[in-house]
Amino acid sequence: MTRTPRLALMVNIIAPYRLPIYKALGQAFDLTVYISGSEGNRSKWAGTITELEQAGVRIVRPWGVTFQRSVRQGGRVQDLRYLHITPGYLSALFRDRPDAVITNELGTRTIFALLYGLLTHRPVWVWWGGTLHTERGRGRLKRILRDILVHWVQRWISYGESSTTYLSKLGVPREHILQIQNAVNEATYSKPVPALMTIQPRPVLLYVGQMIGRKGVSALMESAARIQHEGYVFTLLLVGGGPEQKELEQLAAVLNLRNVHFLPPQAPEGMPAVYRSADCLVFPTLEDVWGLVVNEALWSGLTVLSSVYAGCTEEIVPEQNRFDPLNADDFDRALRLAVTGGLAKADTSPLLPTSEVSERIASDIRRRLGV
Repeated sequence: MTRTPRLALMVNIIAPYRLPIYKALGQAFDLTVYISGSEGNRSKWAGTITELEQAGVRIVRPWGVTFQRSVRQGGRVQDLRYLHITPGYLSALFRDRPDAVITNELGTRTIFALLYGLLTHRPVWVWWGGTLHTERGRGRLKRILRDILVHWVQRWISYGESSTTYLSKLGVPREHILQIQNAVNEATYSKPVPALMTIQPRPVLLYVGQMIGRKGVSALMESAARIQHEGYVFTLLLVGGGPEQKELEQLAAVLNLRNVHFLPPQAPEGMPAVYRSADCLVFPTLEDVWGLVVNEALWSGLTVLSSVYAGCTEEIVPEQNRFDPLNADDFDRALRLAVTGGLAKADTSPLLPTSEVSERIASDIRRRLGV
């Protein structure tokens, strides 16, 4: 192949933390990114399309529709989910004739990619992040679809060890899996910046994320109130927004939680200053395929206390900094350690830089294409 290979990347939306990887792939290949729509809880990501286009990456939005639904449990919004149905993917692929395709997740997008690969004899990679924990409650129809796709897909890119374990459990041979690591632009967070605010009393325990049930924010607040009542003094800084925002603010009053501050969602470029304002990130999620705020905090030099239900925890968080947010005693134990300085300090040695992640992906594609 004398020309630069054409690579198609099929995603729902363009996340800012993936920009360094996409730009690197754009330098290695003639890259086109196909996006299916937008999601209301990602309003701070609006500039990512323009940034990629300025880097010379072609963006295509095939025709399709996006549906949003709230997942409720016990009268509370547990999660916000989006279903993207984009039939235009298939015609766009046959029009552009990429030499290789990367598609995210295991849905209709991947079916279209696999059909294109089957009919044109072009290789297809599925970029996958699900874990044994996040996939445990999937419905029967979704399980059947995945059983079919797992035997069809020959090349996988997994978020990390937890995703590889899940794929292996489904019967995917290990040699079919390219294991990378979900990563953020380390340069953004490791460079010194002034703190956004000076908060007292210290230490400042930070939460960053959506205000929904799945993220475990109410459990964090309840644990914080319990150890405050034991006499511990600290500040709780909650950064984010979502459908449970007002309920959580009311919960803080009901719990008589002291020194608690709510901050609205921040643009990605403003987050390093937020991390510099805190002493410890607490990630109390009840279910996450990874948890990139952990990467961000570690690169910022922040101690991290992370839930065992986050896909990243076992791979990049020291054992003494892990806890079960569904176990109140364990949560309180961990939070006491965070307040008293008893946790392991930030260690970035388990983290992969985005340059290594993108090179692993590019090398695998070159090897398959023989270039």
